This record gives sequence, C-alpha cells and structure tokens, in this order.
Amino acid sequence: MWKPDEEEFFIGYAPPMPPRLGRFVRRVVIGIGCFVVIVAVTLASGHLRLEGGTFEFGHPKSFSGTIVERPYPGLRLDGVDSNVEPWPLLVAPGKHGADALVRGLDGRHITLTGTRIQRGAHTMIEVEPASLPSRVSEAASMVATALLEQSDKAAVELTGEIVDSKCFLGVMVPGSGKTHKECASLCLRGGIPPALYVQDRAGHSSLLLLVGPTGEPIGARAVQAAGEAISLTGSIQRRGGWLVLRTDPTFWRRVD
Repeated sequence: MWKPDEEEFFIGYAPPMPPRLGRFVRRVVIGIGCFVVIVAVTLASGHLRLEGGTFEFGHPKSFSGTIVERPYPGLRLDGVDSNVEPWPLLVAPGKHGADALVRGLDGRHITLTGTRIQRGAHTMIEVEPASLPSRVSEAASMVATALLEQSDKAAVELTGEIVDSKCFLGVMVPGSGKTHKECASLCLRGGIPPALYVQDRAGHSSLLLLVGPTGEPIGARAVQAAGEAISLTGSIQRRGGWLVLRTDPTFWRRVD
C-alpha cells in the first residue's frame, strides 16, 4: 500500500516544492555557493598586482611654469626644484605628443590646464590645447642653458624595454610588455616621448628618456623596438630632473 511519507510527487510548474526535496535543493545550492566563494578567494590571493601609475582622468588642474620645447615638451613648474622633483613632460590628448602645441613657446611663462599622469617621481601633463596661447613671435628661451644640468660623457651600455612614456607613467596598466607593444608603437608614432625602462637584479628600476646622438627626438625611430628588450649604448645626462640617454638607434640590439 502506498504511503505519502515514502515518496514525494512534484510537478515543477506547481509550487510549493515538497519539504524533503526542498531541503536537498537548499543544501546543494549552499554547497555550490560556498565552493564558488572558496575558488574566488583562492584565485584572488594568487593574483599578481600590475605595476602602473595614476591618470587623474576627469580632474584637470591648472599648472604654471616655463615651457621647454626640447628635447621633448615640458613645463618647468614655478617654485619646484628639478633636483627634487623632475619637471612634468607635456603631451596632447590621445596618442599624440605636444610638439605642435608648444611650438614657438620655448622659454615663455604660461598657465595651462591639463590632467596629471604620475608614476613614482615622474610626472606628465595631458594638456588641454585650448588653454595654451596660439603662438609668440619671439620667445625668451631663458631655460635653454638649464636643460643641461649634468652630463656624463662616458659611454654606458644598458639593457631594458622601450616604452612610450605616457602609457607607462599611468594612462595604461600595464603600460609595458608584449601585450602593450601595438599601443606603444602607436603612441611613439604620434609623438609621445620614448623611454627606456631598466631594472637591476635587486629590483631597482629607472626610466630614461631617449634622444638621438645630438639630442634630437627619436620617437619615430623607436617605433619598431617598442615593447622589446633592447641592449644599447649611449651617454647619460640629467635634464630637468629626468635621466636622458643619448643613443643611436642604428646600433640597438634586441635581446631574447
């Protein structure tokens, strides 16, 4: 004889669920939920944090200082000692350098609006073009002699990665490595200053702006090497608080 307690009959579209089946489903759902939480915590604990800087997108500020055109556009900030804090480099919005924006303004004191990009002690400003004066007929060029603060004429050999300074300083995370190669190439082609990121065995790192043998910009010549490990030689100078490496791309060698 059939007894109601021995078997539960359930039609899915006609709730409620029978008590015994309901208890089983609840245990299964709770078990799956706990498993998902454990897996999520395990994966999160093993995640390596990506290195990068900050991009204060949507928070433009005013900056006052003296424009420097070469080797790459920069702003010598008022009241800031470049021996303590390197002056910011200037770039245009998107994947473009600021060469065209500051042409003819070398040595002129201005106040501009821009968004700060920062990684460690190094800073960059993405300039709002409308905040810059159009041109000047005669610039004072008062900072020309300040560019060459220190010079090490001895040749050095370094191995590191060619990066575009804008993404590396904080616009993209990560702003280096093979995954960033195509983006870096586009940025360098657009006039973003190229840089060499080097690390020693102890984990200490440095960022060096790259210029040609006579101090000329070489972003276009660095495009093919973007995102690659490169061995190169050159001489190091300090300009506005930045390390600048004079080097000839003709002699660069890729490192496996």
